[in-house]
Amino acid sequence: MSILTKAFDFRADAIITDCFVVMPEGVKDKDGNRKYCHIENAAWDTGATNTIISPEIVKVLGLQPTGKASISAYGGIVEVNTYTIDLCFQNGYKIANLQVMSDETNSDFDYDVLIGMDVITEGDFCVSTKEDKTQFFFRMPAEGFQV
Repeated sequence: MSILTKAFDFRADAIITDCFVVMPEGVKDKDGNRKYCHIENAAWDTGATNTIISPEIVKVLGLQPTGKASISAYGGIVEVNTYTIDLCFQNGYKIANLQVMSDETNSDFDYDVLIGMDVITEGDFCVSTKEDKTQFFFRMPAEGFQV
């Protein structure tokens, strides 16, 4: 088993990692390819219930909406489209058929992917700030911690 890790030489105010957003298994583009995007700015957000992807990812992958959902945003409740993706990480972790959201009416995104608690609760999530240096660990499936 491998652990997804990232170390910062400072006290980080956000946990940002790479990931891959992939068309779900069985879905291909018009040329018969299974498209993907390598994302270098995926933020892990324990305050987000669900994972959110930017409208640019929806466009690049040609994703089709699977439904609608309501999210609480700064301006109140907003209805957004939902999509199905495979979310993959460089250490081999894959969350297949993940239902994500995207707000195509809003183009002001700091991150291309906001990884929410729907993903975080699939494993063990740990952040340490020993000596003002941040370390992030994510292990899937969860095995628990002993402190």
